[in-house]
Amino acid sequence: MKWSLVKLALVCFFGLAMTGMASSAFAQDDATNGGIKVDAAGILKNRTMTDPTGQLNRQRATQALASMNRELAASSQLRKVSLARLQSEISRRLESGQEIPADMLYLAGLTQVTHVFCYPESGDIVLAGPAEGFFQDADGHIRGVHTGRPTVQLQDLLAALRAYPQHGAGVHEIGCTIDPTAEGLARMQQFASSVTMTSPAQTPAIAEGVRQALGMQTVKVMGVPANTHFGHVLVEADYRMKLYGLGLNRLPGLVSYVDKIRTGSKNALVRWFFAPSYESVLVSENDLAASLVGGSVELMTEEESVDQFGNREANRKKANSASVAFCNSFTKNYDAIAAADPVFGELKNCMDLAVLAAFMQSKDYYGLSGLALDVLANEEKVSIKTLNTVKQVESVVTAVFRNNQLITPVSGGVVVYPLEQVQGDKVSVDASGKNEQLRDDVKMSNLQEGQWWWD
Repeated sequence: MKWSLVKLALVCFFGLAMTGMASSAFAQDDATNGGIKVDAAGILKNRTMTDPTGQLNRQRATQALASMNRELAASSQLRKVSLARLQSEISRRLESGQEIPADMLYLAGLTQVTHVFCYPESGDIVLAGPAEGFFQDADGHIRGVHTGRPTVQLQDLLAALRAYPQHGAGVHEIGCTIDPTAEGLARMQQFASSVTMTSPAQTPAIAEGVRQALGMQTVKVMGVPANTHFGHVLVEADYRMKLYGLGLNRLPGLVSYVDKIRTGSKNALVRWFFAPSYESVLVSENDLAASLVGGSVELMTEEESVDQFGNREANRKKANSASVAFCNSFTKNYDAIAAADPVFGELKNCMDLAVLAAFMQSKDYYGLSGLALDVLANEEKVSIKTLNTVKQVESVVTAVFRNNQLITPVSGGVVVYPLEQVQGDKVSVDASGKNEQLRDDVKMSNLQEGQWWWD
């Protein structure tokens, strides 16, 4: 029987890029940067999760809690962080040659930024959200000691603020793609047309042939520097999502693409991509307070076709039911997946930061408050570009034999348009006055010198 290539899963993912500091505060060993390793040549390597039972992480959380300042370790429904005071304290420390401490690097334990308040009267902008004590897990992720949710990182906040600066236009798109090359797709087509399949036992060998024919795939990060933590989060989330889709990684309750695929059309590529899913940005009537409502992440799909030369073209038809089932399952279970694999929680945090940074720029919070981010926005003073740039990744291929056809899914990507999330029908007015009241309830007159966060 002549084998025809039925299905390639090409995933395009929405994402952001993260960064580090020149003062070495953000310096990281790429080998311990979450679940991936990026070598000096820019090639991404996946790492196996090192704590499958969670016992090691529980021990680490307990140890971190025991040694942490009591106020910092406490859980808070709405912890506040002053950008003006944070910048002032970071500037003071850098000028005196001190390192930036962990409470600043991890923004006083915020696990999400849900609100932003502007204060023209005091020259400040305040970020707020739930918070708790934090620890570094066995795979290098920073997580809350109680909920396990990823902690918002200063370097990611700075990447977002620099993408939507005080002066100048903001970026149109933040994200990443992991794509096979046209040459690789052409080689894959040639390989597929040359294979005669006589038994399902050939499936592993043919899948390996497809992988070798595709070769290395190209990684591209948009909107933020690729050599930052933000950039690595985008790429890692895209890559790991693809592993779940292909059934190479498993989680209870998650339906994979290969679980559902039965047949497909020749030369089809399935594209998966993450996108933010907010109900709205809820803004006070005086425009000085806002919150993210219904913030989540959606995995979406569409199909492309590939010709014999490796050229790709979008199909007009809808994606197949197996791809839709995987995306729906991933979206429905996103919070549970993020709890088990924290890079997806980090991705959501990065999306939130990008949208709020775009909102602050669109409402001219810097002009209204008079706050100049002359330190936090300055790469020469606070550098966040400390990691290796991800350039390539090996093709990931698995194969299943269904209905006398070999179906071989492959590939991935990410895309978010923060400016589109803060205009038009994406923005609603808070007629209840709750956000404005929360802003007015913030009192900074009693803060001690050097204090930049409070509950």
